[in-house]
Amino acid sequence: MNPFEKTVSRLADTLVLLDEVDSTNEYCKSDEIKGDVVVKARRQLAGRGRMGRRFYSDEGGFYISYCFIPRDKIPAERFLPITGMCASVVLDAVKNTCGISPKIKWTNDILLDERKICGILTESVISGGGDMEKLIIGIGINTNQGREAFSELCNIASSIYVLSGEKVNEEELLLSLSQGIFRVYDALCTGDEELMRYHVENYRDNCMTIGREVSILSPHLCGGEDPRVVFEKDPRRFPTARAVDIDEAFGLVLQCPDGQKKTVTFGEVSVR
Repeated sequence: MNPFEKTVSRLADTLVLLDEVDSTNEYCKSDEIKGDVVVKARRQLAGRGRMGRRFYSDEGGFYISYCFIPRDKIPAERFLPITGMCASVVLDAVKNTCGISPKIKWTNDILLDERKICGILTESVISGGGDMEKLIIGIGINTNQGREAFSELCNIASSIYVLSGEKVNEEELLLSLSQGIFRVYDALCTGDEELMRYHVENYRDNCMTIGREVSILSPHLCGGEDPRVVFEKDPRRFPTARAVDIDEAFGLVLQCPDGQKKTVTFGEVSVR
């Protein structure tokens, strides 16, 4: 175990390093996971994104999940900002270790040169009384894959190495990212408003969605189909608006064509 991994293992009860796994998030859902665990894999066989979409997870990328089990009974709504805060943490960790300046596409995609380099999937296990029993934060970063890995997706996804020409030191990334994630989790548990405010402002300052015309991909308009698939077939089915701000809960504030403002708190948008 290298010095960076030793530091991470001191933050968590257990650090698990795997050559391959179906999904680091699924690994964390196991009943055998009883404490705070960090799971990192070189390759995922069934990596997932939002709505069950496949997340390309071959070797060369950085795939990690953080599993937290709250020591006290904490209402699940306390953790609603977690995805936005984690996007801010990823942004800082990539900036600090790779020397690049990516942007956030609402809600949870990290882009460099308009191409996706990172996805975040947060999941939870809730008790019958509404308390958080287990919080899982899955992060996949395209770090050192070559151009050939994105031959079919080159217009929408790439890696840090392809876009910057520099290999990523994954040990430094692991340390920076883990320190940030653990701080965010502690802040949500204790109600640290100062740190939460920092991440909202950092997210807002680096959100490429603000100022753009967007289509709102609402699932209820899709009859159970993936909204992205439906949008590609018929984009006219979805309302459009201009994104003007990020609110204090990471909601996307929209200026609608009728002059009214509305805030979207979940789902996704297509940026024009």
